[in-house]
Amino acid sequence: METLSIILIIYGILCIIIGLLKPPFIWNSKKLQIMQKMLKSSRNLQIFILLWGATALIIGLLI
Repeated sequence: METLSIILIIYGILCIIIGLLKPPFIWNSKKLQIMQKMLKSSRNLQIFILLWGATALIIGLLI
């Protein structure tokens, strides 16, 4: 369980950094462009990534 906890914490931190900074080499990837179309805007995608990262971080801290 310790390994899962560490992985979730690192993943959560990376998601939050990506959501806040929006690095172009990641933000312009095809996968995120498709998700952006599904969520209707770049702002909604940013909020989704931040919430996903916060959720992963919290679960990782609780485990």
